[in-house]
Amino acid sequence: MTLMAKVKQYRTPEALAAALKARAANKVRLLGVDLGTNCGVAWADVVPKKPLCDATLFAGQLDLSVLPYETGPLRFIRLKQFLSVLQPDAIGFEDVKYTPTVKNGGPIGVIMSRISKSAELLGGLKVILATWAEETEVPLQSLGIGQIKKYATNKGNAGKEAMIAAANERYGVNLDAKDYKSTGVDNLADALHICAMMIEGYTVGLST
Repeated sequence: MTLMAKVKQYRTPEALAAALKARAANKVRLLGVDLGTNCGVAWADVVPKKPLCDATLFAGQLDLSVLPYETGPLRFIRLKQFLSVLQPDAIGFEDVKYTPTVKNGGPIGVIMSRISKSAELLGGLKVILATWAEETEVPLQSLGIGQIKKYATNKGNAGKEAMIAAANERYGVNLDAKDYKSTGVDNLADALHICAMMIEGYTVGLST
């Protein structure tokens, strides 16, 4: 099976809606998601339970950041709006367990604040994703980080750079791993791998 990807940035739900192509009536839309402020998404329209020789993945980053004059809950509202535009038939997402990286120790208050804010954001995004899926009766599948890494690289402990390199090689994209911490392309790479996993499962009837 050959999977090729087309990547684009989507800063608003309206921009995504304008770029989104209508799907054929006999196809289902499978969506891979890696939650975060630079939310990585990848989707493909496929015929379920039919042999798949090749497919095009459409991928991008959803901007869930907030401006200084905006309130935090707008992140969650925008995620719901993006999902409503995409209208997937099944969703797979990376079930992140946030673990902060602490170098040379540091004040415990600062460390706990960092953990709390990140955990709150990821937890809130997961709730929105799960709630949207429940309300629209769309199957939602959580995938462990090690499971995705092993699928992409054959190593369950692969680093971010290796995951990005695997996405470039597998899907014909050109993601730059150099500044992934600021650009968030690691989320995009993970979303591509998740979508590929969904396709392989769905087309043989293993995931519904």
